[in-house]
Amino acid sequence: MKKNIFGILSLIIAATLALTAVAKAEDVAKSNDDTKTEEVKHYRVGLRALYVYPTESFDKKAEEDTKSKLSLSNNFTPCADLEYFFTNQISTELIAGVTKHTIKSNGNEIGSTYLLPPSITLKYHPFGDAKFSPYLGAGIEMTFPFNDKLNNGNKIRIDASIGYALQTGIDIKVDNHLYLNVDYKYLNADTRFRISDAGPWYKLDMNPHVFGVGVGYRF
Repeated sequence: MKKNIFGILSLIIAATLALTAVAKAEDVAKSNDDTKTEEVKHYRVGLRALYVYPTESFDKKAEEDTKSKLSLSNNFTPCADLEYFFTNQISTELIAGVTKHTIKSNGNEIGSTYLLPPSITLKYHPFGDAKFSPYLGAGIEMTFPFNDKLNNGNKIRIDASIGYALQTGIDIKVDNHLYLNVDYKYLNADTRFRISDAGPWYKLDMNPHVFGVGVGYRF
């Protein structure tokens, strides 16, 4: 299953490149009045449905100590985002959402954790406010795990982390204010965990791929 992520990502990139060509053609077809000041609608609010796909790597020492293969589940979650456009080409975006992930041992559920991973990115829209407007972005993300628990009553603690975020996607203009959006992010979330208050710390790299579709209102 997790190998399929690269095929899906390749399709997204290919689609983005194809729509970029459409956006470029539309951009060339715009009015010849180059002196006209381009209107900038500075704010966009949006809602997305996200598919969060961790590509987790648990410390080998933890798996040796517990004699098990550890993993995290994938999940769907809603998310809200706020974007500010400095110009039609440059913007910054803040997203926030909460997702629950099952902790598994040898494929069996042994616990769960909730993740709050807000991220802020600086985005470049090469074709501005075109009908099809692809973008690239980069920034920082912070992951805050909470309500970590094991089903057998033992404690588990996952530390918060800070890392980088990479982003690509496309905005599709429906009318002067309403937009559809397809978005992909990679979040670098390297942290650590331990079982019981006195247990040793182990490395945990969650590093989720986040796929989103949604709507936005720009004003």
